[in-house]
Amino acid sequence: MAKLKDRYANALLELSEEKGTLEKDIEQATFIRDIFRNSDVQAFLLNPHFPDSAKHQLFHNAFLKNLSNHLMGFLYHMVGKSRESLIVPALTEYIKCSNRRLGKIEAKVVSAKALTEKQVEFIRTLLSQKLHMQVEVKAAVDPNVIGGFYVLVNGYIFDRTVRTDLNDMKERLKRGNVNDR
Repeated sequence: MAKLKDRYANALLELSEEKGTLEKDIEQATFIRDIFRNSDVQAFLLNPHFPDSAKHQLFHNAFLKNLSNHLMGFLYHMVGKSRESLIVPALTEYIKCSNRRLGKIEAKVVSAKALTEKQVEFIRTLLSQKLHMQVEVKAAVDPNVIGGFYVLVNGYIFDRTVRTDLNDMKERLKRGNVNDR
């Protein structure tokens, strides 16, 4: 299924580039994806007792004036092929690939307590310099983080948590390498 999701995302990306509407399409795809993440919408889309015509009617009523023809076509196609479960994953992949094509990337910073705007901006600036891309930082709080923070970006984790530092110290002590860092 992952390869199928990627194929749909790449097809949408090609259409957006061909039509020169990449930035507008990213906004529209994000709008659709966020609506379709709703559990009630998912239940409707994935329910085999609702005919395709009812799903098409929903798309028509909700999105016709707000979406490009190729994004509407994508939605109709996914329903026609009984691939409603792939709409959100394909759009998520499309958004990620499109943003990367535009030199943008998203990073998630998770910390023990809420970060200030100044701290978030510092992390964003640092990541932008290191990755040579425009970085959008989404901050989250996880009470399981003892202290410090970790960053998830582009499939990598940059971990500066106290827990990791303590585990590293424990391993160095076991090996007898107290001064290693």
